Amino acid sequence: HRIRFKLHPEDAERSGNSQPGTIVDKVIGDPLLYNFFLQSVAGLKGTSCPTRYIALKVETNNTVNDLQNI
Repeated sequence: HRIRFKLHPEDAERSGNSQPGTIVDKVIGDPLLYNFFLQSVAGLKGTSCPTRYIALKVETNNTVNDLQNI
């Protein structure tokens, strides 16, 4: 899979990648799951791809934001 996010030029790094720490959880993904996309590190030459995280089982009272901050 190759998920890429189209950025406004002022929001992108010089390489064209999204900033490290960028989280997308509202526009795409499954609304029935605890899931989000995270751009965790800087990349070279516009080659970074975000990782999709899915919590398969949540046994605590954590929110999606709590999981994203881990």
